[in-house]
Amino acid sequence: MLTLINTLIDRCMFTLMFILGVQLPEFINQYIQRLSGHLEESKKQLLNYQSLAEQYFDGNISLLIKQYKSNSDPIIVDSASVIEQLVQRTHYLSTHLNAINTEDYFQQLLQFATQFDPQLVTKTAEFYQLAIPLNINALSTGAVIAALFIVFNWCCSTCYKRYIKKQVNGIQPAKQ
Repeated sequence: MLTLINTLIDRCMFTLMFILGVQLPEFINQYIQRLSGHLEESKKQLLNYQSLAEQYFDGNISLLIKQYKSNSDPIIVDSASVIEQLVQRTHYLSTHLNAINTEDYFQQLLQFATQFDPQLVTKTAEFYQLAIPLNINALSTGAVIAALFIVFNWCCSTCYKRYIKKQVNGIQPAKQ
């Protein structure tokens, strides 16, 4: 009876991990869409300052920022830091989008896992719409995550059983 329950739990966990794994490609797609939206909004805001730079500084926004910083009015000086932050944010979002928006799925997973923006991930998760995409990337991701979970579960179970067996037989584990 205990074996049956254990097998049932293993199958349920495999299914759950498979379903969660299948969600990962869709989550990444929604993350990329959110990232694209933030980039477009940032570019749109920067365009206003870029037009001033075009008009007065031959398109050099650094000169515009320098001019704002040299102004005696503290509001204008503070505006320079806002423009700088906007330029940096636009560059960051553009670089991040270019890195993650690749045709190679494995590279996309790697980029997402190592270079994600925590704030964007949180917002993407907050508004995430469940989907079951039936494509090779989603199915393979689900299968790999489920298989890794089963292997991890098996390793933990085996180690625990060996530890209990040593305890029952009176053999104490080595102390460190």
